[in-house]
Amino acid sequence: MSLTGLVLQFVYRLQRHVRFSQPLARWLGLGLLVLAGWSLFRWWPTGWQAALLVGLFLGYLLVMGWAARSGYVRFMAGPAPEETTEPAPPLGPEEPVAVRASGWFTVNGQDRYFVDVQAAVETVRTREHIVAGLIRPSRFLLLGQWPKRDTGWWYIFFRPSTIREVRAGRLTFGARSRQALRIVHAAEGDTVRTITLAFDDPVALRRVWADLLVDAGE
Repeated sequence: MSLTGLVLQFVYRLQRHVRFSQPLARWLGLGLLVLAGWSLFRWWPTGWQAALLVGLFLGYLLVMGWAARSGYVRFMAGPAPEETTEPAPPLGPEEPVAVRASGWFTVNGQDRYFVDVQAAVETVRTREHIVAGLIRPSRFLLLGQWPKRDTGWWYIFFRPSTIREVRAGRLTFGARSRQALRIVHAAEGDTVRTITLAFDDPVALRRVWADLLVDAGE
């Protein structure tokens, strides 16, 4: 069990679940700020309680910033997937492969960053790659709800010519670590985005890996 993965998962859920149209993360931060301000008024400069609560608030800000910069996941690069004595069959056109996807999804002109989404990845006959993720309604800490506008199907599209890098490794999110692939690709303008695909099936990972390397030129 990874403490880092659990912290990243907790912070991500705080950010994604809302109460009164605001993320739980904002409500918690506001509560800590009020407590820190009250403690300074009540005990400063001699009370250790004031230092403790101010430190807790600052620590909260640091953890939130660190989690956001990491994309709420921990990816550790590793060696390329090894073929077994029985090679994995090539991925066919428009053949979906089950994954857990993290990255920038889009639908109807809207972009959202989602983590650990139940998804499928496939390559169409034109060699364009598609990740289709299903966002389901959920609750968190009894108070927070996933915004209804963000539920349903979301997609990532990337063309062969935009792939900059494909790396194998392991992805940690929550208590679980999975084999994963990280794809770096060019988006609109000069934007570079990262997609992470986590797999439960090592054969599926090898098939997607081989398919992507055709376009990555490796």
